[in-house]
Amino acid sequence: MNKVRAALLVAGIGWIVFYVASFTALGSSYPTIESSGQDVVDWFASNRTNAQFYAWTAAFAALALTAFGGIVTGLLPRPHRYIFFGGILAWVVTGMVQAWFWAGLALHPQGLDPATARTLFDIAQYWGPIINGATMAMAIPFIPLAFGASQLIPRWLGWLSIIFFVEQGIETITVFGESGFIAPGGAMNLYLGGVIGTVWVVGVIVWSYQQLGSPETSAAS
Repeated sequence: MNKVRAALLVAGIGWIVFYVASFTALGSSYPTIESSGQDVVDWFASNRTNAQFYAWTAAFAALALTAFGGIVTGLLPRPHRYIFFGGILAWVVTGMVQAWFWAGLALHPQGLDPATARTLFDIAQYWGPIINGATMAMAIPFIPLAFGASQLIPRWLGWLSIIFFVEQGIETITVFGESGFIAPGGAMNLYLGGVIGTVWVVGVIVWSYQQLGSPETSAAS
């Protein structure tokens, strides 16, 4: 069981590290939904390695998140575990597809037509509002397990899951955004959602780590 607890920590913390590293690699000058097609071409021409590193980290983030999800899934009852893991897989796939676009745009940036580059980049930015469906699916199984007579999840994690679920639901409005805070792939997706999501993941890691060390879980394994 100690090995499983260690694997949980490595996977959970590993995802956070790769998630933060990916956006750090892009720097502060990366294009947004408001950038022109020529701005997109110029950025990828000047920051090709940054975009490729961003995509590279997505592979390891996907590995870490899948392992984390698999371990936590084993601690949840049915059907909650299936809903949670479905959300995990959707999150992983959405992140990978988005990374494909960044890597593809970085491969031959000098030959990109500005209008084509802008279209492909715009598509990738919609990972933000669309991924909210996956994250809501991850959070919602924890809520009924934290309240009621047969409480399996601590209340603090239940309330944290409610906050995460509601924020992610509100965040879907970025699909209609065109600029500023609510733009697809903008500050609401990256910073507000990213911070609350990371806090929720840390909460799940804490609860899971405690569960994996409990006598009941040890006996069941």
